[in-house]
Amino acid sequence: MFNKMTFGKCLKLLLATLNVPMSHLAKAINVDNSLVSRWVHEKRIPSYAASYLDNIAEYLSRKILNTYQIKLLDELYYDLIEHDNVREITNSEKIRALLYNSLNYSIECKKKEKTDVANTSKSRNQISVNAGIIDTPQTNIANSVDLSGNDKLIYGISNIFSAVVDLLEIASRHKRRNNNTIYFTMCNYFDNSFFSENRVLYIRKLLLKVIENGWKVNFLFQLDNNMDRILRFIHFLLPMGGTGNIYIYYFNKYDISMPGKEMYIVSGIGALSCYPAGQSMVINCGFYIRNKSAIDVFTNYINLLIQNNTYSAIKYYPKDMNEEYHRSLSEIIGKPGNQFDYNSDFSMYYLSEKLYRKFLWKTELSQQEKLLSLQYYKKQWGGIIANLENHKYNSICFSESLELLMNDQILCLYTYSGVEKVKLGVQDMIEYLKHVIHFIMTYDNFHVAVIFQDTNLVKNNGSSYIIKERRAVYFDSFGSFESTSEVRLSIEEPMTVKAFTEYFNMIWDKISPVNKDKDEIVTWLQSYITILDKKK
Repeated sequence: MFNKMTFGKCLKLLLATLNVPMSHLAKAINVDNSLVSRWVHEKRIPSYAASYLDNIAEYLSRKILNTYQIKLLDELYYDLIEHDNVREITNSEKIRALLYNSLNYSIECKKKEKTDVANTSKSRNQISVNAGIIDTPQTNIANSVDLSGNDKLIYGISNIFSAVVDLLEIASRHKRRNNNTIYFTMCNYFDNSFFSENRVLYIRKLLLKVIENGWKVNFLFQLDNNMDRILRFIHFLLPMGGTGNIYIYYFNKYDISMPGKEMYIVSGIGALSCYPAGQSMVINCGFYIRNKSAIDVFTNYINLLIQNNTYSAIKYYPKDMNEEYHRSLSEIIGKPGNQFDYNSDFSMYYLSEKLYRKFLWKTELSQQEKLLSLQYYKKQWGGIIANLENHKYNSICFSESLELLMNDQILCLYTYSGVEKVKLGVQDMIEYLKHVIHFIMTYDNFHVAVIFQDTNLVKNNGSSYIIKERRAVYFDSFGSFESTSEVRLSIEEPMTVKAFTEYFNMIWDKISPVNKDKDEIVTWLQSYITILDKKK
């Protein structure tokens, strides 16, 4: 019973996984759009006699474009078909099997519905006949709300995943209104027994689409000593960090937990509350609710839980809090301890005060903004230099910044107000590169790694973060290097700061040794200076 899925849900999940619109499928198999829509929304099911299923399977198999989609398809196949030799059959055969399996289940459900209706009618007639013999109490529940026909008890991880996808896809098609919010509890979410890595990443992809539509997302996360789970959460979260629309809450007591329970609520659209259905605490069923009154009850409950039992893990700094952000960052950088940063370029702290001032005065910032930028840069620079005597400073940078410098003569300069594009002359560029080389070679405790291409773990997404070990994480997202930062935030919760430190070290360890070798990096930078010398 736990591994069953109706035809409509199966087809909808396949279309979502392969990013195929219903209209494209309808055209490919030569049917009207409305027919595919009725299949997906479970208003109708196709006939065995027609060639619909074979045609659908053949078409969808041609839409598999990457290994990520293959893995999601394999997981769905494992869940619903339970075949040991999944890799020995073609993708078309997997899809065909899934469609036929789900169609069988839909037919079983319809037969059961007819049987239940007949039995209900028979029972009512029996009660009517024996009314003089059997005393049947009248049920009269005041203040009750009848649930809608879309409210269901669902079984199986694939069906739970499908329901979460369903809620997020509906939200992605609507702009946020009336302060509607999405709530995700994440107390068991990153346990391998629940959603797989591929499914988690697919949900992240949908959340990014939803956030683009203005939705705010609240995460309720359980913090404990399970560092692997926290690391998975950070990996899940980082691409959303620059949106400014995510909020993380954790229980105000570390021993509070929600074992065997998860909730996914999209205000005004639907809610899913998940539980174990067997003897273990493994989640494998859930109540899927679309009734508006019931959604309001779930939303109210999660809001009360957040208000009374949690702390916020993130502190945002809007534009009018620039002063507080830089003051706090300067204080943390000045504290003794190891520091790690992840930047899109080399310019953050590699410049002397003199060179920083020179470039800063090339910007169009106001005099006040320039003075504040210089004031806080001096404080942060001084803290770094003082710490380098006894503490480690590791920095991960991307080669793209130097390519931008060489191709367009643009340097991205961090300032009090955000990141400014500074146009440099050839001599300025040479001076900048020489100072970067000097900084790298002068301090033994300073180490740098250069990323030359994006990977699944490391991407240049226009953001930076600074980690002060055991103290805080500061995150700065500046999008396409606009003159004002889009998002600035800090995190001080100790377990999260420790997890960010381990996450950074995990990335560092995966970078090739040649891209962390100071001599190799200096040789690379020197090659640019040689090119620029010829342009003088």
